Amino acid sequence: MIAIRVLNIKDFMNLLFTDTAFDSFFFVEGDIDVAVSYHIDGHVNMNFYSEEELENLKMEDFIGWSGMKEQVKSLIRGRRLPVSMKLVLKKPGAGDITYIVNIRFDNNSLMLVTGVSRSVFTTDRSGEHEWDDNMLGFLKKHGIDHEVK
Repeated sequence: MIAIRVLNIKDFMNLLFTDTAFDSFFFVEGDIDVAVSYHIDGHVNMNFYSEEELENLKMEDFIGWSGMKEQVKSLIRGRRLPVSMKLVLKKPGAGDITYIVNIRFDNNSLMLVTGVSRSVFTTDRSGEHEWDDNMLGFLKKHGIDHEVK
């Protein structure tokens, strides 16, 4: 797990909300503080869909970021920056590993915190280091200036 401070916030937000770079992630949850506070749970409400739709869509437990980013973007759009915003995204890895990135905007600062979740206990931390390196490479590939804290 590492904490990464994003130096060019506007470029990162464009990547997050207008590009497809994060579309392979699932949206776990979000907290957005603007004029009012919002908490969004990323679990798919299976009762909303018909059995046929569920079968055709092959629904996951969490909604894809591509299906949520416009809604989240509409909550923060405006003349003022949000007071704060926290988004949790996850991406399935190989085997029992899930990669997580926490995106936190607060006090005009943007931090990313990487993490890994496993369905079984292990002392092997190679997946964590691999994810940290992948996230740093991802930011570099997309021209996002950053520093590791």
